[in-house]
Amino acid sequence: MKYNAGLRLLVVMLGPFMGADPAAAQSEARFAFFRMPALGGEDSFSHGISENGLVVGEAFLPGNDFHATLWVDKEPFDLGTLGGTDSSALAVNGDGWIVGWSRLPNGRRGAFLWRDGRIENIGTLGGDGAQANAINESGEIVGWSEVVPGQGTLQHAFRWRAGVMEDLGTFEPERSSMAHGVNGHGDVVGVAGKNIPPAWVPRAFLWSDGNLVDLGSIDPDSWSEAHAINDLGHIVGFSRATPTRMHATLWANGRIYDLGTPRTQESLAYDINNAGQVVGIGNTGFSVIRAFLWEQGRGMQRLDELAPPRLRSIGGLKYAWEINDAGEIAGTAYPPGDIVAGIAFLMTPIDATMEMLAPSPGRAGEVNTLTVTNATPGARVTFLYSRFGGGTRIPGCDLQQNALQLDQPTIIGTAIADGNGTATITRTVPFIARGQTILFQAVVPSECAISQLVVHEFE
Repeated sequence: MKYNAGLRLLVVMLGPFMGADPAAAQSEARFAFFRMPALGGEDSFSHGISENGLVVGEAFLPGNDFHATLWVDKEPFDLGTLGGTDSSALAVNGDGWIVGWSRLPNGRRGAFLWRDGRIENIGTLGGDGAQANAINESGEIVGWSEVVPGQGTLQHAFRWRAGVMEDLGTFEPERSSMAHGVNGHGDVVGVAGKNIPPAWVPRAFLWSDGNLVDLGSIDPDSWSEAHAINDLGHIVGFSRATPTRMHATLWANGRIYDLGTPRTQESLAYDINNAGQVVGIGNTGFSVIRAFLWEQGRGMQRLDELAPPRLRSIGGLKYAWEINDAGEIAGTAYPPGDIVAGIAFLMTPIDATMEMLAPSPGRAGEVNTLTVTNATPGARVTFLYSRFGGGTRIPGCDLQQNALQLDQPTIIGTAIADGNGTATITRTVPFIARGQTILFQAVVPSECAISQLVVHEFE
């Protein structure tokens, strides 16, 4: 992870890493989807999420400027800049410390830390510019910095602690390095140039206890980059697997695992949590990019297929940048027909404990029955519907507990679950619903309990 709560989870066995069948990816709506608004402009991009659900990125103001942004309960907060026009937040920890980059008054790029309502420049390693990419729960920051004034092409990875920026070095003195991720133990991962005759190539590295280690590549002498590390020491990124293609890559216990490219030509992994869930992007060709979630036993799954169907004004889910230990994902979607504009999003996993049956007989113009099973006996079950999928907070419930997968749901009615946990309502479905696809879900707000999402096209 690029930020970490320091949780010490049980070590995940490597068997599932090795045996995950990409073909086993399931197509099911397992997440609620929330879009993050901009700062008065049209576009927004989310890059990071904390363990307690804070989302950061950048959002556009009216015009062409964009500012680093914090979203709390979907409300955007402008974090400002270091005096220049633009800024972007790349990571956040549970204390609300946020890092990223900002344009400086002289036009250079500066690394910032935002805390206690103030944005501050954390400096450089002697050069003119820098960028902060990640932060852990202890407030350790990593990124890259220019090292020679006036020579922006030479950059070194750094770790910043308690006001001191430490140079993590490079493999070769004349080559650059940059740090992308840090875990709760202060281990750092990134990429550095290395001479591997007959040429030099970017190589994934692990920095730990002062040692810079080459992590290697699927193709042993080729390009690789490491982007995140969890508390178990599992690292993800990507490496060249064929002469022309990158594959999402996992480094664990001294071995390299190819996470594959199901239904894509290339894949790039950007984050891993302590449960071993990996997020990133897959390139399907013709500049079409799709966000993915990789899980043990399920393989690589497109987020489009795990989100609720019929998302309003969403053309597709393009980037998945970070995932926390609760399984919440921060990323960027794009509007229909526009692969350049951005819509920042948060996806939260749902835990459906009730089962909702499809409407019966499922025909418009007739009385239909909706039934929920496995509810708590005596609980008041609320039945809802919407034409669109999305995300809606359950009153009194945290998003990490559960959320509805409906956009602006309408209440159909309520019923008390009987002694077997079954609740039923009947309603006449109007003729106008014939041929329409309707989404249904049930909830017990007092328990933060929900059913799975039911998608039904009425005859």
